[in-house]
Amino acid sequence: MTASESTSISDPAAVESVTGRSHRPGRFVNWLRTRPTGFRDAAAVLVIILGAVAVFGELWAGGGHRALVGNADDQMLFEWMFTHAANSVVGLDNPLLAPSLGAPTTANLMGNTSLLLLAIPLTPVTLLLGPGVSYAVTVTACLAGTAIAWYAFLRRVVGTPRDAALAGALFCGFAPGIVSQSIGHPQMAAQFLVPLLVALCLRLGEPGRTRRTGVALGLVIAAQILLGEEVLLITVLAFGTFAIAYALQRPAEVRRRLGGAAASLAIAAAVSLALVGYPLWLQFFSPYAYRTIPNGIFAADLGSYLTYATHSLAGSPRAAAAVSPNVSEQTTFFGLPLLVAGVAATVWLWRLVWLRTAAITALIFLVAALGAEPKWSKQPIGVPGPWRVFSDLPVLHDIITTRLALVATPVLGLLIAASWQAARKPRRSGRAVAWLWPTALAAAMLPTLPTVLPAVAVSPVPEFITSGDWRRCADPGGTIVAYAGRLDGLRKAQMRWQGAAGIGYASPNGYYIARAADGLGRWGQPIRRTDVLVDRVARTGVVEPITPLLVGQVRADLAYWGAHCLIVDERMPHLASIESLLTALTGVHPLHSGGIVGWDLRGR
Repeated sequence: MTASESTSISDPAAVESVTGRSHRPGRFVNWLRTRPTGFRDAAAVLVIILGAVAVFGELWAGGGHRALVGNADDQMLFEWMFTHAANSVVGLDNPLLAPSLGAPTTANLMGNTSLLLLAIPLTPVTLLLGPGVSYAVTVTACLAGTAIAWYAFLRRVVGTPRDAALAGALFCGFAPGIVSQSIGHPQMAAQFLVPLLVALCLRLGEPGRTRRTGVALGLVIAAQILLGEEVLLITVLAFGTFAIAYALQRPAEVRRRLGGAAASLAIAAAVSLALVGYPLWLQFFSPYAYRTIPNGIFAADLGSYLTYATHSLAGSPRAAAAVSPNVSEQTTFFGLPLLVAGVAATVWLWRLVWLRTAAITALIFLVAALGAEPKWSKQPIGVPGPWRVFSDLPVLHDIITTRLALVATPVLGLLIAASWQAARKPRRSGRAVAWLWPTALAAAMLPTLPTVLPAVAVSPVPEFITSGDWRRCADPGGTIVAYAGRLDGLRKAQMRWQGAAGIGYASPNGYYIARAADGLGRWGQPIRRTDVLVDRVARTGVVEPITPLLVGQVRADLAYWGAHCLIVDERMPHLASIESLLTALTGVHPLHSGGIVGWDLRGR
């Protein structure tokens, strides 16, 4: 290898030697550069924050009573998590378990992306303004925090000037994949700890830093576990791939650092386990633990790499839907111009070993994201994907495959920043390239930038629930069995109503992953005879004959749930038939209040 290839990401001065800053700045840029360093960085941060607020403008305008279009159910789940975390703080309860969800069982929230690292600090917001506002704060912080963290990484670790760092950071935080995941998946969009993880991993094996790096890495790992474990897993896989590829090119350098790196990793493991050992035990080894996740395995479509996302400036909902499972999993929608720019930047800066290794890593993960059976426009191309080798391995089989492509987002951000910086050095590129290349990058990035994400008002929960009137037929913490709508939406409706009541009562079901009898994961609790009975009447209006067997089955369900109260939404079809049926089965006179028909079962 040539001398120029010795440039590494851990040597900012060396990076600066092959790239440079702008020349002949414009009047505004010149004024900005005369400001103190902190002012200029603060201006960049302000731009990022305002951009994130603008993206979620419609959500903010709803005052906590709107849902992002495309994934209202997952948003409801996280709003419920915020309420539970706040209740746990106030009541000094275990925030990792929820005996009020899936009664009489206990929900394992550590296995349900409870987002505790944000949910607990947001307790005052949740209690004062509601979980909907906490959700708006969270998704805004996901985009802004991720962009700001990469801005700091590019400035301090890579050594790029502000304009290049801001360009790269804006893409890292507002890329289609991050924006897409923010629609219902804030645990995936919250990647503001990833740059810190990468920076610490790059310091592994440096002389004199073994203990300090290990402790810091352990703290960040523990924090990321409480923020989003899937992001941590993907980051570990990506950096492991980077390290192997780098070692193949620089074996001597890696050998020198191997011993110190191993010692730091051991310290990091000890620190992180000391902090989150109990949550991990609860998730994987406790009586509440489950194996496998009942998710659809979504893989990236080859056509999506050339397409713009639903909510990108150049996006088309119809075109995006043709090559994606839903709006929340559009992680590979870069568009042809940006991919071409990324390839060109890689070729141009190929001499930088750290940058070409990052590009190789991104390519590997873009291919892996295609899954075991790559498709074009949702049709198999007939060639097996490399991910087939890993798809059945423990832990890896639970990864939603298309999310592997998120690795490419920060790599593209690095390429944008590094090539922008290189172009601005006149001795290397010439005056024309100094402006043409950043202009070309901006033109390639512009179509991928997000529009304002649409948000709509959620359907109202009956006043009987929201006003606290539910206490008329259930003690605090008692179980209320609620019916609203079709059977396939039962779990979500029951959880949403419970959340609207501040989780003041227990619910027999919900939209979460529970442990099945065989130890596998499943969505919520099993549907019981009473659930099917109410749904059938709502669909057909036909009431089954009241037999001793039917009465026994329904009362057995109510006893199993420990039900204090049974309620039905007044908007249910065939309400009169449902009311007469449940009155006969329970032997309790119904009450009508605040949009529901209810039966108080406590004195039965």
